[in-house]
Parts: sequence; C-alpha cells; structure tokens
Amino acid sequence: DAHDFLVFHLGSGPKFVRHAFESAVAAAHGEGSVGEEEVEAMFERLVAPSLRLASRIGPMHTAATYVNLASLLLHASPPVGSRIGVFSYGSGAASTMYALRVRGEARVDAAALVGMLDAREVLPPSDFVAVCDRFSATYGRFDWTPRVRGVSPARSYRIKAVGVLGRREYEYVPFDEVPLRAPDVATTKAT
Repeated sequence: DAHDFLVFHLGSGPKFVRHAFESAVAAAHGEGSVGEEEVEAMFERLVAPSLRLASRIGPMHTAATYVNLASLLLHASPPVGSRIGVFSYGSGAASTMYALRVRGEARVDAAALVGMLDAREVLPPSDFVAVCDRFSATYGRFDWTPRVRGVSPARSYRIKAVGVLGRREYEYVPFDEVPLRAPDVATTKAT
C-alpha cells in the first residue's frame, strides 16, 4: 500500500515474481485474508507492467531488476509523484529494498528497446545444446584460452584467458564509431 508500483528481481522467470508477491501479500495482511481476485488485481496493477520485457528476454540474473524497472517505465509510464518500490535480492546472501519517487518525466526509448529484442536471431535447439556443451567443457577449467567462434557484439566483454589459478582475463570489444571530422571552415584574412 506504500507504493504505486513494485519492481522485483527476477529469479527463474515471471512466475517466481508472482509467487514472491503473493507471499509478501500474505505476510503483510495475514494468510488468506486477501482474496485471490484481489491479489490478482493488485499484482496486475503494481507488478505486471515491470515483467513484460522479462517475459520476452528470460532470466537475466544481475540485470533483472534494472530491466524490470525499464519495463515499468516503458509499459506503465508512472506519473510524476509515483512511488516505486524496488526489491533486489541475490542467492540468499544479500538483498536490497529501496524506494524511488518519480520527479519528472520518465522515458524509455521504446522503439530502440523493442527493436533490439525483435532483431534477435532465432536459432535451432541444436545450437543451444552446442553452447551448453561448450560451457560444460570449460566450466571450472584452469590454464586455457578460448577459441573465439563468431563475432562478439560491439561494446561487450569476452573472456580472453583463464590462468593457472583460475583468474579470468577479459577483453573489451569496442564500438566502431564512424569517425567525425570538423566541418571545413574557410579562412579569410582580415584586411
């Protein structure tokens, strides 16, 4: 009741958030004191807009809370003065809950964000299995250098090597920007 919207960390998927919300409502109001229809209506109003991107992307772990916040801004456009409760939690070791107050227009470039999602390449399940096999073959290995297959996306990090003691070394894949040059300016001599 203290927030106009809620954003949760995403565990395995949106159902994880729904169960967490239902548990929070039961803890706050007493088990069974809020009817199923009312809990559903509260979830749709407070939480559901923040999960629309997650339902297209899937589990994101660290980025989940911030992607869900972007989803809320994209799908609900909270008005000025809105209170957003944000709850981020890890693997049981730590959690954070904080409140945001909308003090100005909150915008997300919907066309760019949805465009990137729509531009994803659909691959057959056999490619996914191959990626899992590669992961299994390298997980926990020491003293190796990966063979890079394909092109890494711009503005990303990729593993360069894993040392004898397991220390990972990464390299940055820069964004190839179009070089800009100063406009041609005619110089004139003052007479």
